[in-house]
Amino acid sequence: MTFAKVPLWLSNLAFWSAQVAVLALAAGFLPRLFRIYQPRVLLVYWRTLLAISLLLPFIEPWRHVESIAAPAVVPPIDVTRVVAPPAPVLSHWNLPSVQIIAQVLGVVIFVGIVARFVIFALGLLRLRQFRRTSSPLSSRVENVESIALLEQMRARVKARAEFRLSADVDSPVTFGFSAPVILFPETFPSMDARLQAAIACHELLHARRHDWVHHLVEEIIRAALWFHPAIAWLIARVRLAREQVVDHEVVRLTKSPEPYVEALLEFTNGRTATIPAPPFLVERQLAQRVALMLKEVHMSRARLISSLTVIACTLALAATFAVWTFPLKAAPRVARSATQTVMTLETSSRTVAQEQPPVASKPVVDANTIWTDKVKKGDMVLQVRGEGELVRPDGSIRLVARVLLPENMARDVHLDQSASIDTHNGVVPGHVVALALNSVSGMRGIRIALDSALPQGAGASKLDATIDVGKLENVLYIGRPVNSNPNSELSLFKVGDNGKEAVRVNVKFGRASVSTIQVLSGLNLGDTVILSDMAPYGKFDRIQIK
Repeated sequence: MTFAKVPLWLSNLAFWSAQVAVLALAAGFLPRLFRIYQPRVLLVYWRTLLAISLLLPFIEPWRHVESIAAPAVVPPIDVTRVVAPPAPVLSHWNLPSVQIIAQVLGVVIFVGIVARFVIFALGLLRLRQFRRTSSPLSSRVENVESIALLEQMRARVKARAEFRLSADVDSPVTFGFSAPVILFPETFPSMDARLQAAIACHELLHARRHDWVHHLVEEIIRAALWFHPAIAWLIARVRLAREQVVDHEVVRLTKSPEPYVEALLEFTNGRTATIPAPPFLVERQLAQRVALMLKEVHMSRARLISSLTVIACTLALAATFAVWTFPLKAAPRVARSATQTVMTLETSSRTVAQEQPPVASKPVVDANTIWTDKVKKGDMVLQVRGEGELVRPDGSIRLVARVLLPENMARDVHLDQSASIDTHNGVVPGHVVALALNSVSGMRGIRIALDSALPQGAGASKLDATIDVGKLENVLYIGRPVNSNPNSELSLFKVGDNGKEAVRVNVKFGRASVSTIQVLSGLNLGDTVILSDMAPYGKFDRIQIK
């Protein structure tokens, strides 16, 4: 079996795999040689190496094999001599041909890719199921202290995510892009407060950095290239560096590495569910993550730049050696004259120049993917919303709603204020009948009497209560945009009169309600603005809407 008989696709796949292996071998040695341990630098380093490895077939020159058809030469028949055919060679077994081996390998690779993507899809479905079967952390009254602690950590990290408890996970996981969700094990509320703060900080940082999206991309690459150990190793290095970046930020924010290390050790024996979301701890990463947190990783800027320059040059040499030693080959082509080659190149250049599409001056946004609202003027009702449950006070046969509100929201609540209670099976009007004198862990209890009977089928279950705490008269207001806060400023996209374009404007807000917010400046009556999260277009001042 000669290598020349190997099919071209298998030969190129093997050579590209060898190129990536050489590059990964050099890349893994160099950071240790130059003592580079900064997590952010290493994260960029490993991501760059992974991107270069995937782009190598598109950026390297391919070797073209010229194939020239030669006329067949028929030897003259010598009638004076007859050559007998050679005797057949006996063999005890027959090896399969190269083509059969290549076909088997192709089938194995393809089946492996399909199986990996099926596992990936099932993992996404499991995540969805975990989300459905989980319960909000705020749904239990005994979790008040944990809720207050998590809200403080959310404000410190400046990230938004929904906290939920799940019996399906033994380790915290974070997933979701536009509406991130953090699933905690059911044992989380019973953990020490210091450990809860460290774990919440870690997961909120993942949500703020949108690391789940990077994790999904890496899972897709792993599924498509499951057979390549060097790619799997590079992805593992990327994920370790990402966790080390988060570790470094957690220690910086909490200023206390000991509870964070204890939190990591708390989940060393947890089972890892087969879901496309990063767990709080991958056990084989524990030693490296803890060692880096305890190590001094400072390096001067000059030394870092010089080290990275030498590393880049070394990797360029390694890539050149790999490409030269294991060249990728294009399909054979018929040799042509120099004149034909020049004419073909000129024609191709003109065609590419003619077919090159113009570069868009501003991004295009689908109107079906955004949420807009018009600026209105009039009376704006101020409301607060909280979660609670239906209970029977001692000695009473009537149900009342017991609701918990943060102290800063409860200060506007007074007796006899109107309220509406969503039982998730219908809405019931009510009014405030009691307020707790003191707050517990920043939360204050409110009791609301029901002004009508419960809807049919509604029981003593969880509910949402909205309380009318005031009214602003004759003001400008709109629906609350994503990431908007009272008494703050935010840049929004204002839609033009033709509805085809939106321009960024700075808007100053006043008081806020559950679903509306007062406009102080930046917008006029009748203006249409986009309320959706437009963070992906943060660097643009104008967008097109189609």
